[in-house]
Amino acid sequence: MTAMPELPPPSDRFGDLAESERLVVQSIRRWLAGGAQHEMLWRQLARELPAADARAALGGLEAMIRVLGAHAHRNIAYHHPCCPCIGPDETGLLSLVTAAQRAQPALAHHIAAQFVRPAGLKMLLAAADLFAGALKRGARELPLRFAYGAAEAEAAPLPAPTLH
Repeated sequence: MTAMPELPPPSDRFGDLAESERLVVQSIRRWLAGGAQHEMLWRQLARELPAADARAALGGLEAMIRVLGAHAHRNIAYHHPCCPCIGPDETGLLSLVTAAQRAQPALAHHIAAQFVRPAGLKMLLAAADLFAGALKRGARELPLRFAYGAAEAEAAPLPAPTLH
């Protein structure tokens, strides 16, 4: 049986996301932006999570990005850290982390397959699980916006990316 979503799908506005979702998207953006944004990300995670969970979250996020970089089967678009928009790829990665955290393995697998070749699938799922688990232990539970069951196995891929 498929769980019912708690919230409708997010809009394309960053401000419409729940606080825990903004943390995930902001973490991805800051890590990808590099440089001083890495330090800002670490300070944010250390402020919002217990120390061990902050380290685990950062490790899981870094692993996700490395797997995406090594195994992506297409370009992945993201926005700058201060952009008020959220793109389809960012929504997809947020949904991947949410599915991992909310024990929705079919959904997590489906989303991960939209980003990486089969060789990277298991690694991306493990990294997302590490990131999601650290957030959950730190009381940053993500709302379930999508439910996924066997009937949706042939769902359409994510829409084309946008860049701001």
